[in-house]
Amino acid sequence: MKALQTMIFATAVTTATFASPFASAHASLKSSNPVAGTTLPVAPKEIALTFNEKVEVAFSTITLADGQGNVVTAEKAKVDAANPAILRMDVPALSAGSYTVTWAVAGHDGHRRKGDFKFTVK
Repeated sequence: MKALQTMIFATAVTTATFASPFASAHASLKSSNPVAGTTLPVAPKEIALTFNEKVEVAFSTITLADGQGNVVTAEKAKVDAANPAILRMDVPALSAGSYTVTWAVAGHDGHRRKGDFKFTVK
């Protein structure tokens, strides 16, 4: 009986050890252009978000809003053809002010992650 309990325990520990990398394998933002919190002398032409894994375009969005919360573009985000871990969106001409980028993506595991950051145009 003790051998059976030991084998069950060892199997559970092994399963948990191998499953743990997959449990935390959600898409996470690695970098952004423009950089979060930055003040730019000139408005960006696009927003590019780089994640730690490929993102699914059908479940991934970027929204750009001005300082009053008004959405400033109707463009849809696109996954970069050369690197599917990058999500891009063209940006219209922006005036001086504060802007908020809000993003939501789904990685290969199907879990959605969300986030936002601000940048300022002089």
